[in-house]
Amino acid sequence: MIKCYQSKNEIGMPSDEDMKLINKHTLKTLTKDDVFCFSVVLCDNDIDRDFERFDVNALKTLEKLFIGKTGIHNHSMKSEDQNSRTYKTQLITDATRKTCDGLPYTYLKAWCYTVRSEKNESLIRDIESGIKKEVSISCASDNHICSICGESHCNHIAGRKYNGKRCYKTISGITDAYEWSFVAVPAQRNAGVTKSFKKEKSMENILKSFKEEKSVTLNENELKKVSDYIEGLEKKSADGEKYRLSLCAKIKSGFAVSFPEIKEDCINEMLVCLSTDNLENLNKAVSKKTGTIIPVTSQFYTEEKRTDNSDSQFKF
Repeated sequence: MIKCYQSKNEIGMPSDEDMKLINKHTLKTLTKDDVFCFSVVLCDNDIDRDFERFDVNALKTLEKLFIGKTGIHNHSMKSEDQNSRTYKTQLITDATRKTCDGLPYTYLKAWCYTVRSEKNESLIRDIESGIKKEVSISCASDNHICSICGESHCNHIAGRKYNGKRCYKTISGITDAYEWSFVAVPAQRNAGVTKSFKKEKSMENILKSFKEEKSVTLNENELKKVSDYIEGLEKKSADGEKYRLSLCAKIKSGFAVSFPEIKEDCINEMLVCLSTDNLENLNKAVSKKTGTIIPVTSQFYTEEKRTDNSDSQFKF
């Protein structure tokens, strides 16, 4: 099944139900006359020319993830190369067909729309005439299970024979779907799909990318990692600021006892320039000068905070 559409009633004019789904992705309400609709077979569970295959669970995940995803040309990251958007998907099993390893043939079908405009006239004409047929998806996965050993990470090479058995990798654990593209040369024999996989980056590699690359693209899980990392840094920063303010308060109290002639503004200007390490050293020096670390407490100390019955909190 190489064609990007299945039958004449799926080409061009959308149904009322199609328009409801399409308008979920638009800012302006479109009419049937505004759009051109077509369907594509994105991927299947058969072993392809790269000796890889999706398992059915991976296809089920992609069925959900591809709704709303854009169609582009040749996996280009340029916005001007966007040509359509996916508004509906369906996982279909053909009981009359088997994969080359004997499994029921299952494929993922997507319905897409593009806007009828002068810019898209050639695209619509190419789809209608069968010029634009083959497509390729771009997604991320955690596992590529080896048919020889059953492991995700091994030394077996896809396509090579081991004891007379051809090695292939089963793709599972889909974590994200990025886009699908019209391409010239597909890898999958049945669905006409070339795959592009991107292993998720560790936090260390993400930070390295920020330093070394001019632009960085993250998937949803990687973005979550960055968000959690930033949240952790913010908490540490808040705790560090509290500690720093506590040090400054103790130092100013010590200066007030040992060097009353120095104005508070002068002390503040000095403290703001010091690192936390230098503030700790200065606090030790001031404490040694005064003979004790002066606690930062209010003269209006409440009864519930007092730990004894003495008047020590009011003594200087």
